Amino acid sequence: MWISSRFFVILLLLNLDNTCSEPFEAHLRGPGFVMEPPGRVEFSNSSGGWLDCSASGSPQPTVDWVHADGSAVTEIHGVRRVLRNGTLVLMPFAAAAYHQDVHNTIYRCIASNSVGRIVSRDVQVRAVVAQAYKVDVEVLSAARGCTAILRCVVPTFVKELVRVVSWVHEPAIYIYPSLQGDGKFHLLPTGELLIHNLQESDESQSFRCRSMHRLTRQVVVSSPTRLRINSHRGIISPSVVEHTAHVQVSQDEGAVLLCVAQGCPSPEYSWFTHNGAGPLPVLSGPRVRLLGPILAIEAVTGEDSGVYKCTAGNVGGEASAELRLTVATPIQVEISPNVLSVHMGGTAEFRCLVTSNGSPVGMQNILWYKDGRQLPSSGRVEDTLVVPRVSRENRGMYQCVVRRPEGDTFQATAELQLGDAPPVLLYSFIEQTLQPGPAVSLKCSAAGNPTPQISWTLDGFPLPSNGRFMIGQYITVHGDVISHVNISHVMVEDGGEYACIAENRAGRVQHAARLNIYGLPYIRLIPKVTAVSGETLNLKCPVAGYPIEEIHWERGGRELPDDIRQRVQPDGSLTISPVQKNSDSGVYTCWARNKQGHSARRSGEVTVIVPPSIEPFAFQEGLAEGMRTRTVCGVSRGDPPLKLIWLKDGDPLPDLLGANVTMLDQYSSLLSIPSLSATHSGEYTCVAKNPAAEIKYTALLQVKVPPRWIVEPVDANVERNRHIMLHCQAQGVPTPSIVWKKATGSKSGEYEEVRERPFTKLLGNGSLLLQHVKEDREGFYLCQANNGIGTGIGKVIQLKVNSSPYFSSTSRSVMVKKGDTALLQCAVSGDKPINIVWMRSGKNTLNPSTNYKISVKQEATPDGVSAELQIRTVDATDSGPYFCRASNLYGNDQQLVQLQVQEPPLPPSVLEAAMISSRSVNIKWQPKTLGTGDVTKYIVEFREADHSLPPALFVDQWQQIEVKDPPHFNAMIENLKPATRYAFRVIAEGSAGRSAPSQELIVRTEPQRPAGPPLSLSARPLSSTELLISWVAPLPELRHGDIQGYNVGYKLSSSGNTAYNFTSVSGDGDGGNGELLLSGLAKFARYTVVVQAFNQVGPGPLSEPTAAQTMEDVPSRPPEDVRCAALSSQSLQVSWQPPPIYHTNGLLQGYKLIFEPIIDDIQPSKDEVESRKTTALTMVLTGLRKYTNYSIQVLAHTRMGDGVVSKPLFCHSEEDVPEAPADIKVVSSSSQSLYISWLPPNEPNGVITKYSLYTRVVNGREELNNEKRSLPSQQAYYEAKGLHPHMEYQFWVTASTRVGEGKSSRVSSQITTNRIPARIISFGGPVVRPWRSTVTLPCTAVGKPKREWFKSDVALRQGGLHNSQLLDSGDLIISSLQLADGGNYSCQVDNGIGTDRLTHTLIVQVPPTAPVLYVTSATSSSILMHWKCGFTGNAPITGYTLFYRRANGNTDEMQLSRHASSHELKGLMCGSTYQIHLSAQNKVGTSPTSTILHVRTQGQSPGHPASTALLAPNSTSLLVRLHSWPDNGCPLLYFVLQYRAVTDDPDAEWVLVSNALKPQRRIVVNNLQPSTLYQLRMEAHNVAGISQAEFNFVTLTKDGDPPPPEIMHRGRSGQTTVIFANINLLIPTIAAVSGMFCTIIMIIVCYRHMLKNAPPLAEQSQIQKESLENRANSEAAQRERYYATIHKVSMQNNDKIPETSEDISPYATFQLSEAGGNMSQPHHGGPANTLLHSFMYHERALAEGCSSPPPAASKNRRRHSRKTEPESEESESDQDQLTSSRTESSNQHEGKIKHSIIYHGAQSSTSSDLSPMSEQKSLPRRGRSRYHHQQYQFSTNTTPRHHNSNKMNNNTTSNTNTTATNTTATPSTSSNSNKILSPRGGNLKSISSTFKSQDSIQCHIPTLVKSPSISTQQQKQFHKQQLQNSSTNNSQHSSSNPNSSSLKQQQPLLITPKLHQLEANGQELLGLDGIGNSPLVACMPPSSQFRPIPHKSIMPAHEPPHHHNHSQQSHPHQQQQHQHPGTLLNPSTAMLSSKFFTAPTLPK
Repeated sequence: MWISSRFFVILLLLNLDNTCSEPFEAHLRGPGFVMEPPGRVEFSNSSGGWLDCSASGSPQPTVDWVHADGSAVTEIHGVRRVLRNGTLVLMPFAAAAYHQDVHNTIYRCIASNSVGRIVSRDVQVRAVVAQAYKVDVEVLSAARGCTAILRCVVPTFVKELVRVVSWVHEPAIYIYPSLQGDGKFHLLPTGELLIHNLQESDESQSFRCRSMHRLTRQVVVSSPTRLRINSHRGIISPSVVEHTAHVQVSQDEGAVLLCVAQGCPSPEYSWFTHNGAGPLPVLSGPRVRLLGPILAIEAVTGEDSGVYKCTAGNVGGEASAELRLTVATPIQVEISPNVLSVHMGGTAEFRCLVTSNGSPVGMQNILWYKDGRQLPSSGRVEDTLVVPRVSRENRGMYQCVVRRPEGDTFQATAELQLGDAPPVLLYSFIEQTLQPGPAVSLKCSAAGNPTPQISWTLDGFPLPSNGRFMIGQYITVHGDVISHVNISHVMVEDGGEYACIAENRAGRVQHAARLNIYGLPYIRLIPKVTAVSGETLNLKCPVAGYPIEEIHWERGGRELPDDIRQRVQPDGSLTISPVQKNSDSGVYTCWARNKQGHSARRSGEVTVIVPPSIEPFAFQEGLAEGMRTRTVCGVSRGDPPLKLIWLKDGDPLPDLLGANVTMLDQYSSLLSIPSLSATHSGEYTCVAKNPAAEIKYTALLQVKVPPRWIVEPVDANVERNRHIMLHCQAQGVPTPSIVWKKATGSKSGEYEEVRERPFTKLLGNGSLLLQHVKEDREGFYLCQANNGIGTGIGKVIQLKVNSSPYFSSTSRSVMVKKGDTALLQCAVSGDKPINIVWMRSGKNTLNPSTNYKISVKQEATPDGVSAELQIRTVDATDSGPYFCRASNLYGNDQQLVQLQVQEPPLPPSVLEAAMISSRSVNIKWQPKTLGTGDVTKYIVEFREADHSLPPALFVDQWQQIEVKDPPHFNAMIENLKPATRYAFRVIAEGSAGRSAPSQELIVRTEPQRPAGPPLSLSARPLSSTELLISWVAPLPELRHGDIQGYNVGYKLSSSGNTAYNFTSVSGDGDGGNGELLLSGLAKFARYTVVVQAFNQVGPGPLSEPTAAQTMEDVPSRPPEDVRCAALSSQSLQVSWQPPPIYHTNGLLQGYKLIFEPIIDDIQPSKDEVESRKTTALTMVLTGLRKYTNYSIQVLAHTRMGDGVVSKPLFCHSEEDVPEAPADIKVVSSSSQSLYISWLPPNEPNGVITKYSLYTRVVNGREELNNEKRSLPSQQAYYEAKGLHPHMEYQFWVTASTRVGEGKSSRVSSQITTNRIPARIISFGGPVVRPWRSTVTLPCTAVGKPKREWFKSDVALRQGGLHNSQLLDSGDLIISSLQLADGGNYSCQVDNGIGTDRLTHTLIVQVPPTAPVLYVTSATSSSILMHWKCGFTGNAPITGYTLFYRRANGNTDEMQLSRHASSHELKGLMCGSTYQIHLSAQNKVGTSPTSTILHVRTQGQSPGHPASTALLAPNSTSLLVRLHSWPDNGCPLLYFVLQYRAVTDDPDAEWVLVSNALKPQRRIVVNNLQPSTLYQLRMEAHNVAGISQAEFNFVTLTKDGDPPPPEIMHRGRSGQTTVIFANINLLIPTIAAVSGMFCTIIMIIVCYRHMLKNAPPLAEQSQIQKESLENRANSEAAQRERYYATIHKVSMQNNDKIPETSEDISPYATFQLSEAGGNMSQPHHGGPANTLLHSFMYHERALAEGCSSPPPAASKNRRRHSRKTEPESEESESDQDQLTSSRTESSNQHEGKIKHSIIYHGAQSSTSSDLSPMSEQKSLPRRGRSRYHHQQYQFSTNTTPRHHNSNKMNNNTTSNTNTTATNTTATPSTSSNSNKILSPRGGNLKSISSTFKSQDSIQCHIPTLVKSPSISTQQQKQFHKQQLQNSSTNNSQHSSSNPNSSSLKQQQPLLITPKLHQLEANGQELLGLDGIGNSPLVACMPPSSQFRPIPHKSIMPAHEPPHHHNHSQQSHPHQQQQHQHPGTLLNPSTAMLSSKFFTAPTLPK
């Protein structure tokens, strides 16, 4: 069957149209919330609540509600209902109908449509059941003048729903919340009411609290409450009673941080923020206001969030609290993209953008939802959601939900659409072969986007339209299309190729399969086919039947194909490609045949149509409005029928466009626009279509259009703090840009562009959004639109900010004096016009017409209106609240003005100091108010309270400060002077006037660190290790307190260290001058010194540094690298290197080379120690001994002296030729032989190698023979034999060394003879042997003589000596040598012909005897001792060993040089006894030790101060001046201090202040009671012991006045002495005094008995007895400063009494025995009848060594020189040696203290006092230069022996009458021999005295003791007694000395002793020059610092010759009767016991 081709084409076109018109999903839009419900909804059960929810979308979404679990919300009748518009209504309900699952649950709103579903945030619904509640008022009371806090107490169950709206000040004053109160009342935003400046009148006022329930709006008022004002006026430190710990606000809102503290005085608040590295203070600014306890921040931003700290402080302290502000910045959530189209199978990616104010926000908690259901987290990465392999199930609505920690949520939605996806067949049918008859169903399923359309064809043509065919199609839920064809009863003609075609705009897909029906061939109708020229034509033959064997095509009777373009496919279809219109048009025939030969045929027509083609066209460029344009659309080819149409932007041309279309012909169309406008712009399309195709061509028409307003901006008004949108939209081509600008001034002024910033948003459509508009946003705005076409457009609009009236504060207070005019002003801001009305008490309008006292004024201000209400002649009735009410078009507001009518206040009372510091005083007081008067401020006046100025000078000297805003009851007065007394007073001032001043308050400010440094700092060196630092106290105005001491810092200037070494020096508290001796410094070093003063607060600034250099000193190290080399036999070269630079201690002046030969002589004839000086580092020593070993030492010396000597270096000189042999002898041994002997050379100058014996024979006229014979060096004799008789032979000898032959001996000649006389051929001379050895004394002789040996002319017989032996050879052998074996041994020979004699001098060397050790001086830490060596044992001393130990300590020993004769022990303990002894060594052995000396270093246990110097009581304290406690030479270690009040109870407990109080200048004992008698017990401890004392004192009255007389009397009567106050001191004191007294009596008795009864032969025993007594005395004197005992020793004949001060102790006491006394053994000594003599010490070195011989001078010559030349010692002394040999203690200037010495008789009481020199050495170095005492020195001479014949006679009769000696000269002698030195005159000279051996003198060493126990009155009485005795003695002996002077003239001087003969009752006394004939000693005036020492009387010393014997023997008792008391005054600081010490006299 043929089907026309035309019908086929129509079917194709219809199918195409249906496909294009299929509805597409582009118009669908997912749901979005228009109104999302809030996150939290609260409502009352009485009011109910509702939740709005609306959404938009396409189609319109439905709104539903679900629970949190997703279940649907259903309606509950009368309880819950869902409206149609989506609102959920919760109805009011009774309390019993409360259901938690309804009224306290979570709801969600869901919006859904066909695109998807979205869900809202969680909505927490809470219904509150209204309950009745009460509020109470809690009053946090405060003191008067402070701030009270009233708190509204709300029950906890409604606390979060109730807020305080106001307080009522009874009766009707309302107080509303404000950020800043009115000065009196302040209602905080949190509801607390602050009432400032509490007065007594406030106690009568009542207050109520008004609260409101924020849900029910119910107002509840509390009951009235009155204030409570504490009477306590003390300071209350602040405590924070209320603060908002956490404040959470949203951005752009206002935040109020509250911190309320309670305290008195009212605390001051400070705010800090802790958002940075450290706390920063919060400063006021445009947005920040500091309002005391409130910190208000407007329009907060995220930067304001953080931790804030509020600090409230007053004088009592401070309190703080931390507050956290959280700013919830609104965040914007957006999903990018919000609509995403993805092809199926692709990947979709959504990103959740979270921003805040346009800035990204950090990590957030993000949840993703799809269609209302949460997605698993696996599909997202942080803020990105990725959907892989998108399928149709993935499309829908997606939500990004951001949940913040605060709990609020934000969300955004996006839609995922499927993109254009070409169809895909999901299911298709298969080929089937059937018999005719059954039903057949064919099915296809396809997917794609858009949803594809499925069409069916049969063999390429539409399905037949008959009842057996049915086509069905539907879409699944997943968007798949399913289509099927059902054939109810299949027939043969239904067979063929069926195809399903799925097609959408993205593409098409088809599936084809055959349906075979068994039957004969059948060809259906072939419709007319229209083919398109140029394309491919596929003709299918619609054949049915099965099976078909073959199919053929024919055209015009010819079987096809007949052209290359034609092809028959295997399935029988014909394909022609490409189709040509002319050749391919026509009728085509299709026939088919089966195997049986049955066939069928059918023909169809094919028409070929050419498709149209449009020529390109375009519009002209640069077309503008008003112009004309045209264009032509021409079809270049295409078959008709052609249709040409025009489209604009895809749509037909509208009629209003004004465009004309004209068909020029059937192939051309003209489009013309006569007048272009903006609407003409667009895309113009020409469409040409014919049945073959539809062709389009598009050209763009662009009309340039200048901007035009779409929405023109207009003037706008906005209320303050609101938002406003300024719209401005313009259009044009191209699209114009919108710019906003704001005028900087007027409308016509300059404009600046508005940019995006906080609270200013520029929207994309050109609108301007202004948020939180303030007045600064008001003005003119310009909106400009420009697109480059023309000049653009602009519009200026005015924005006005409408402001309702508002006041800066809600209330204020006005105070006015009674009778004055009150001015009540209020300034209101807001838009005008503003109407102001004044009201009284909130209800009565004030009208001047009805009240004559008032007048109203009003004037405009730039910001609003200022109003004023005047009330004339006010009184108390006018007080009260006034309201200024302002209103305008936008609202109203009112301000409370509280009027208080006042009277002048009363003066403040109870003025006291709350806090006192160094520069400020906090004064507090209590106010007094009268009536309604109030205090606006207080005036504090102050001035310095200097009592030394008269009050008249205080006029107008008051300084003032004001306390106001608000007036507190305390004031801080600053900028005061530290440690200064001030007077304060307070004046209260109100608006009514000032009060009278309060009572004055006297306050002394606290001290402060000194602000100024010490002045006049100087440093001067005192020695090489000491600097004396002195300074002046800081200026008084900079001391800021009592200067307690100074810190002295020093450092080496050369060191890089910047730190100082500080030493503290106590001050006197008065800021006096100070000084410090820095010791232990580096020598010759420059130091930098600073000083700072300190008081009880701390140290002040350092002074300007000063520099000083210590003095030079001797080098402390020897030269280094000492080397020696022999240059010749008499020269050595020595070299060395300088000492280390740090040990030179000065500028090196040179070097000293000390050398001596090492000679083992018995006693060197001279000291061969030599020294030479040089400045070089090498020296050649010449003139030395030949071939001698030398000891060489080198030292460096500076200007100050010699340094340390180097260790000995031994160096040997070279050999040389020897000297001549010492002697030669030639004797005849026979007639023909001579015997020659000789002595070796005295100076061999090397090792003797041989002797040369020269022989010469002479006959008297000529030499006959000459012979030389060499002999070995061991041989010293030779016998020449075989000589000619009677011939003269001459012999001489030479010695040789390896250098050569030396000098020859003398020539000795001898004539041979037959007579052989006896001659000794041995040589005599000294023989030195050590003891206990054996010696052989040779006596070899010729002539066979007879021998005899003599010892000191005493013949020796065989066996005469027990240790001697005479040999037959004549030699004498002595074994076991002892010292007694020494002497001259002579050998005499005689043979009758001749005689000869030989003498040997035997010297036996023994160990030396013990040295004589005596102490020179002692200090608190050192002992200086000298010694004289005894018998050296006939051998040189090689060294000394010094042994010393502290009592009960271990013995230490020290090796000393053999040249040393003195040594100073240093580093000893203060006040300790040391045992010292010395031994000497020679090569034989060690001597016995010297007598042990018991020496005590200076210092004793502490003394006792005077109570007046120690104690200074005050009213409630006691000042103890610890520095006044005497240490007695030993530094104090600590104090024990306790006290108690003196009561009737003797057992009252002691209050211990400290049991280990370190020494300091002063200490204050506090907490004492005024006018109370106290007892103070103190102990002072030092190394030497403990001192305890008790004192009574009375504290002053409370006002500082002296205590009552009865208490003072009680205190004096109860005062105990220092010693008897403690039984622990009393008993030992009594025992010690008794023991000393008994010992002294026993010594005197024994001594007298010895002198009177001892026979001459008992002298030795008497000496031993006295020695024991003296030793006992020495051991009993442990409290002495020091003493020394020197025993009598045996001396050699050439020894002598020490004559010079270098040889003796400065205070030694010598025993002078008679010349005829027996000498003691060397090791045993004891005193003979002794007299004592003292010598002034002259600091000069003793001669070193013991081998130096004394000066050879006769005693007569010495005596003569001393009589005639008293100052001869000065002329003989070597000053250089004096300077260089001084000890360390003598390195100071010559101004040292020399004290006088008094001589007493032999029977005087023993001396107890320390030597003045020792006392001086014990003084601190820092104090040396302070003492400038007069200096005196004297010398004594003894009378020569021939001047006293009686004494000579007396000596012949008795050896014991030495108690009276010639120790004084005659008056004439005395006047010449005594020398008085002026205090400043020249060098001090030694005192030397010459004595006969019978002479004896006793010397006492006086010391004055400082003792506070002797009162001044007692001293005056004793001194008066002395003057009386002195006057009596002067009257008795005035004739003896006409030159005497009065005692009064001598009082200012120290003692100047000169000895005179005085007579008293027949006695001859020893007087002192300068005091007349009085035996008294002149003294200084008594003072409290000195006590007299009695019992130091002047003893009878000398009598005239004519009654000398009588006085000595007959009246021994009269010596005591005529002793006169004497007083010695000497500055000393120690109490000493009376002892004396003796020393033996060294015989000459």
